[in-house]
Amino acid sequence: MNYNNAYLQPQGAGLFKGVVVAILLLTLLGLSQRVFAQEVVLQKSSFVALPGNKIEVKLDFDSVPPVPKAYTIDSPPRLVLDFWGVKNDLGSKSVDVKAGVVESLNFAQGNGRLRIVTNLHGMTDYRTFTEGNSLFVVFGEKPNTSMAKTSSKAKPMSAKRNVLDAHNDKTRVQGIDFERVAGGVGRVVITLSDDQAGLNIEEEGNNVAVNFSGATLSASLQQRVNVQDFATPVMYVDAMASGRNTTVLIKPGAEPYDYMAYQTGNKLILDFKPLSRAEKDELSKNEFPYSGEKIDLNFQNVSVRSVLQILAEVAQLNLVVDDAVEGEITLRLKHVPWDQALDIVMKTRGLDKRQVGNVLLVAPAEDIAERERVELESQKQVEELSPLKTDFIQVDYRKASEMRSRIYEAKLVSERGFIVADDQTNVLMVRETTTQLEEIRRTLRRFDTEVAQIMVEARLVTASTDFTRNLGIKWGFGLTKGGFVTDGGSGVSPYSTAGIGTISDGLGVDLGVAPTSAIRLGYATNNFLISTELSALQSEGKAEIVSQPKIITTNGKAARIQSGQEIPYQTVEDGEVKIEFKDVVLSLDVTPQLNPGDRITLDIKINQDSLGEVLPNGEISIINNELETSVVVKDGDTVVLGGVYRNEVADAIAKTPFFGDLPGIGALFRKSEVSTSKVELLIFITPKLIRESLSAK
Repeated sequence: MNYNNAYLQPQGAGLFKGVVVAILLLTLLGLSQRVFAQEVVLQKSSFVALPGNKIEVKLDFDSVPPVPKAYTIDSPPRLVLDFWGVKNDLGSKSVDVKAGVVESLNFAQGNGRLRIVTNLHGMTDYRTFTEGNSLFVVFGEKPNTSMAKTSSKAKPMSAKRNVLDAHNDKTRVQGIDFERVAGGVGRVVITLSDDQAGLNIEEEGNNVAVNFSGATLSASLQQRVNVQDFATPVMYVDAMASGRNTTVLIKPGAEPYDYMAYQTGNKLILDFKPLSRAEKDELSKNEFPYSGEKIDLNFQNVSVRSVLQILAEVAQLNLVVDDAVEGEITLRLKHVPWDQALDIVMKTRGLDKRQVGNVLLVAPAEDIAERERVELESQKQVEELSPLKTDFIQVDYRKASEMRSRIYEAKLVSERGFIVADDQTNVLMVRETTTQLEEIRRTLRRFDTEVAQIMVEARLVTASTDFTRNLGIKWGFGLTKGGFVTDGGSGVSPYSTAGIGTISDGLGVDLGVAPTSAIRLGYATNNFLISTELSALQSEGKAEIVSQPKIITTNGKAARIQSGQEIPYQTVEDGEVKIEFKDVVLSLDVTPQLNPGDRITLDIKINQDSLGEVLPNGEISIINNELETSVVVKDGDTVVLGGVYRNEVADAIAKTPFFGDLPGIGALFRKSEVSTSKVELLIFITPKLIRESLSAK
């Protein structure tokens, strides 16, 4: 949309000026030696770092660009390219590069010419070539013998693409790999036969395209790879070839992400990092903040009020302009969003705006600030004069004193008001204005809500190795007979779901399997069957349930249960006999956190002590088994957190009195027996969400 001074002139005056302008244009066209049938438009600029500390700058046009004239300046070091008959449509007059020897690019438009000035850190060799509608400038590379050598004199550059050396013609894409790394990052690794291929990375919608010029791709690699099972931002990786050019198209999903690319030797690596909504919003703050319809404004000494009226018409807003807004302004804006143009006008003339619905108010910034200050003071006076009311608010699920502290922390109590908390009746007495009372009530409704309760049951089982084998538990990761797919499963891809079956009894621990098939991380979804198996093995003498502590706590609150005894023992100090005690306890510390989908995060610490040997000095040793971890378990499921092995060795001697003590021959009357047993401590954890329906029963 184009607007100029003629848009604001009466019809007669516009006709007269139009005749004058037409005569001047005909005169200028007669004097000019350059007449352009069609104007070429510069649409995009980009850059990429190449191996060998080289920088490639890419300029994209809407059609084949004309041959530019090149100039170099030694102090300060610059490369100047003049394009005749080219229009700049980038929307910016400068681009920061800050890579290699290139500091920035400046764009200047005038007299039918686009001048691109490349600011350098120091003079360096460069070469240029065109490909399609794009012109490339590569800095830090010595020119090939097939190219004209660049000097400080102005020499036209070839409009055809320079021929790359024979080594670059043989560049091949040898492999395209994908992997998941720490933090859920999806990594695409593209391996080349060498590091000489030119590349360009650009965004196409939500996709990222990697273009290699002069690199071939074998037919076996030209395919789509589905990588959704890796749970990263990347969904697909497409590889395709066109002649000596190769494109790798990376297609992420709909979730927010950020990516970075870097090259090491002959490998190009692209990392796609998942972002939370908050991180995405933070990045969006740094992006271009204007999104209005793009317009052209070309005015000289025109009324500010008239420009504001045009912008309001474009935005389809009702406009209210303060009487203090006056003066004239000169504007020449090309392809600029209307909201950016409005900000430019207001900053230039010291104005500010406020928008309510579809009504836009524009006034001097000082007047708006003063008006809002007066309104705030008036509102404060009204609040100070408002009558105070007293109200009693019942707190249902929290302590009244806790809610009182929350309200004061939120600064919801005025200087005239106050709150009194009575924990015995759990009531708040609030004395405030009507407005503040409503705000306090609204805040209490958000905080005073029912908190979920969670019961955590732990079973500590000491078992012989036979019991462990029958229960089917070992540590690490493996493949079970029931068809679980885990890392290391023989013959099954870790990213495939083929062959997955179900365990008929619903347990993640295969209770009746032979030792040849064992799951190495116990997990169960049928707590009843776990309990049945443990009881049966205990009756056979293979296992003993040491303890089964249960504890109930609210969501996010730490809880502790402890049971044990104090063991007395004698000590002698300075000839005096003293009785001291040692604690032998079983304790469970847990902090549950309820997550969406009834999944519960448990921060658990379990300590189980038992009596050991009596030391020669009379003290008693304590055998301590402790586990501290954090796990995520679904409501009602059971997980095996850890196992502790303990070897017990016993020496027994049976002999005939007197004869068994004789040297030499006494061996005939003695019998020695050494027994070894291995006992494992297994810990089963089952969290259960206590629901209202269950509580009522």
